[in-house]
Amino acid sequence: MKLYPTKTVDEILTTLSYIIDIENSRNLYHHWRVAILTQKILVSDKSTTFYAALLHDLGSIGLPHHIIHYLIKPNPKNINLLLSHPIIGSQLISLIPSMEKSAQIVLNHHETFDGKGYPTAKKAKDIPEGSQIIRLADFIDIWINKKKNITLAEIVKKIKGSENKEFSHSLGEKAIGELRKKNFFYSIVNNKNIPNLFKESKSKIYPFKIKRGIDAIGLTLEVVAQSIDMRQPFSAGHSLRVSCYAMAIALAMKLEHDEVTKIKWAGLIHDIGKLTIPKNILNKPTTLTKKEFQRVTQHVLMTEKILRMAPSLEELIPIAFYHHEHFNGKGYPYGLKKENIPLGARILCICDAFDAMTSNRPYRPPLSPWIACEKIKALSGKQFDPEIVKYAIPILKSLGV
Repeated sequence: MKLYPTKTVDEILTTLSYIIDIENSRNLYHHWRVAILTQKILVSDKSTTFYAALLHDLGSIGLPHHIIHYLIKPNPKNINLLLSHPIIGSQLISLIPSMEKSAQIVLNHHETFDGKGYPTAKKAKDIPEGSQIIRLADFIDIWINKKKNITLAEIVKKIKGSENKEFSHSLGEKAIGELRKKNFFYSIVNNKNIPNLFKESKSKIYPFKIKRGIDAIGLTLEVVAQSIDMRQPFSAGHSLRVSCYAMAIALAMKLEHDEVTKIKWAGLIHDIGKLTIPKNILNKPTTLTKKEFQRVTQHVLMTEKILRMAPSLEELIPIAFYHHEHFNGKGYPYGLKKENIPLGARILCICDAFDAMTSNRPYRPPLSPWIACEKIKALSGKQFDPEIVKYAIPILKSLGV
């Protein structure tokens, strides 16, 4: 498995920024549009600020609704949710190798030129230039979403009215100049144009450099795993634990190094498709309806679709995609049986079930690791591969505790 860390991490971050904007099966393109606008307005340090723009609202992923709704219609009841998201986002981004400067930009992207922003009420030149530019790009995107069919004249008026308040006069005028060029404004307000505009903008940005000797891909996927688990309050740490259990079992089975790595990484992102499932279904405290359950099962299909956006991770797809298939052929999405299910997926199936049983849920308390292992034994040869169960039980009893 030959991978190039810079290229792979770039693909992961681009994909993550895309999927966190999916709401009710449509993409709001908030992060990609802000990144496009940022690239147009930028003067210096383009790479650092562009990647910050890609993930500037990552810390809001745990909110009940997409952050754009809170920004369009501010409500005092939601102020604490808004105040915290730059801090949470910057903490997550700082865990990604070579993204420390981008994390600082994200931390300050809701500071305003007049000192009335958050989280620390910085003012004017005390705010990093990259943060000011993202603030301005964010402002433009909010108005695009807030007022349907907004005109260039209207957006220019909004920008001028907020100069030296939300952002500096010079940045506001720079943005207006860019919006007026070759019908750029009317191109960017149309969501159909965003993928091509984003591809064009990204081609002008140099990828950030990753230092040698760092597991950049693994660390980046751990951030993705944390982001996935933020969608469900009761699943905190689920993806990291599944990955840990799966890696331990793969090592006990004496699989080759590359296979162990693939299983570990697939464990981190096996539920990435859940980022596209409505939160009212994911967090429902009562039994799901048949229609709701079918919607949840679609997360594996979305997992495959999402991972195909990052070609470097193609080898992880069979492991993550088939982790809900059962040994007896009664799983989903295709009802595969026995060895027709990839080995890594059979390992993840056990680990996913074990962690679900030993974690708290809205509808039941957690089971002890011992009881969960007994249930796994009872389902050996049915839901789970009996050979893998032999390796898994002693490990899960120990790691579960």
